[in-house]
Amino acid sequence: MVPLKSNSTRHTISLRVCLNGASGRMGQRVDRACNESAGIAIVTARNSLEAPIDGATTNFDVVIDFSSDVGTQKAVGLALHARCPILIGTTGITDTTREILRSASVQIPVLVAPNTSIGVAVMRYLISEAARLLADDFQISISEVHHTQKRDQPSGTALALADSVASGRGKPFPTNEIQSIREGDVIGDHEVVLSGPGEVLTVRHHARDRDLFALGAIRLAIWIAKQPPGMYGLDDWFAQFKKAK
Repeated sequence: MVPLKSNSTRHTISLRVCLNGASGRMGQRVDRACNESAGIAIVTARNSLEAPIDGATTNFDVVIDFSSDVGTQKAVGLALHARCPILIGTTGITDTTREILRSASVQIPVLVAPNTSIGVAVMRYLISEAARLLADDFQISISEVHHTQKRDQPSGTALALADSVASGRGKPFPTNEIQSIREGDVIGDHEVVLSGPGEVLTVRHHARDRDLFALGAIRLAIWIAKQPPGMYGLDDWFAQFKKAK
C-alpha cells in the first residue's frame, strides 16, 4: 500500500478513495482527478499485484479499481474487508471474477462500469430506445475502435451496447457480429448503425481525452458510496435522471 497526499487539504474530505491500479494509464488519471476535486482524496493506492495487502487498512469509503482481472479480484477483497462499495472500471474481466463480484454484492455495493463515460451511458439509453422503436424493419450493426494495447475484443462498451440493442428488441444481439479494430493510439470510438428502407440512423461516441473517464469514475464513486449492497451497472446510475423528469 502506498499512501498519497491530497492537494485539496484546505477542503473537508467527504470521500476517501482506495485506488487499485494507481500506476496504470487510467489509474494515474483518476489519481490526478481526485486530487484536483474538492472533498475527494486518494488515501490508499495500490500499484502492484505483488504488494502485500495491509489487513488493518480500512480508512477509505470506496474502492476504485482500474487494474486487471486478477487485480480486480484482489480489489474486491479490500472492499469486503473495509465493508465499503467498489467501482470496477477494469475491462475484460472473466466469468470467474464476475461471479466473485456477484457474491460480494450481497454484502457491499458493487458497480461494474467498463466505460465510465457519462456520454456512453446516454448512448446506451438512446440505442435501446431506437432498437425498440424501429423494431425489425432496421438492421443493426455495432463497431468499435481502440488503441493497439487494448486486449479485450470486443470491448466491454461494445458488449454493453449489444445488451442495449437486445433490451430494446427483446432478443439477443450476436456478439460475434461486432466489428473490433485495434489501431494506433485511438482512445475509443463506438458506433451503432441502424439501417432501414431508404434511411440510416447512426449513433456514435468518440472519446477525445482519457480524463473524461476519470471524471466519470469520480462521479460514479460518489453515487455508489450512497447505495445499499447489490450489483449495479451504468443503467442504474442513469435511472436517477430518468426518474427526475
